Amino acid sequence: METDKPLLAIRNLDYFYGDTQALFRVNLTVCEGQIVSIVGPNGSGKTTLMKAVAGLLRPIQGEVSYQGDAIHDLAVHQVVRRGLVYVPEGMKVFPLMTVMENLEVGAYISREFKAGRLNSVFNLFPALADKRHQSPKNLRGGQKRMLTLARGIMTGASLLMLDDPFLGLTPRDINRLCHTLKQIRRQGLTLFLAGQHVRRILSVATRAYLIEEGRITLSGSGEQLRNHPHLQERLFGIVAETG
Repeated sequence: METDKPLLAIRNLDYFYGDTQALFRVNLTVCEGQIVSIVGPNGSGKTTLMKAVAGLLRPIQGEVSYQGDAIHDLAVHQVVRRGLVYVPEGMKVFPLMTVMENLEVGAYISREFKAGRLNSVFNLFPALADKRHQSPKNLRGGQKRMLTLARGIMTGASLLMLDDPFLGLTPRDINRLCHTLKQIRRQGLTLFLAGQHVRRILSVATRAYLIEEGRITLSGSGEQLRNHPHLQERLFGIVAETG
């Protein structure tokens, strides 16, 4: 399932908002079959990094390669066609469309594979199958999040980047989504997550990074980062006892 083969490689990535530098020589690798999580304080650069990789922020300095090819100069639609799909924080469903029509929007770049992907999506999310002809207005908050995730899968992505996927969900829905993310990984997709629910984000991670003020300051397994004294102090306010 998980391999040592890099799917996404970020090398010495810098990004500036005008004269203000937001990312500083970021180096990060996502290998096939991994769930990679990036955590950090508010404003630390998580979303900026994801948007830069997805093609939403240009120009950038440094190198971003996907499946061995440079993508740091590509437009968003070109990045999506390569199989890298970004699901932003708070991504909305289309309320005037049915659940099925929302899913079909995701398949617009590769319609020939739509039927097979629909079967896969409905196996992952049975509630969406049951409500395929209904309006998304009838979905609960967790189900709407599942719909935006399923829409990303419908593109045929090999790598899904999810920004704050647990935002606004109940603890029960968060538990369900954690289980679903692990299922998605078992089906062969690679995941790159960012968000504020640090413990949850790290609990599903096979690899994790801490970013602070635009710089990667820690890396390791999800468990290693969760138990690291520096991360616990910076994100949880837990100061390790000395002496």
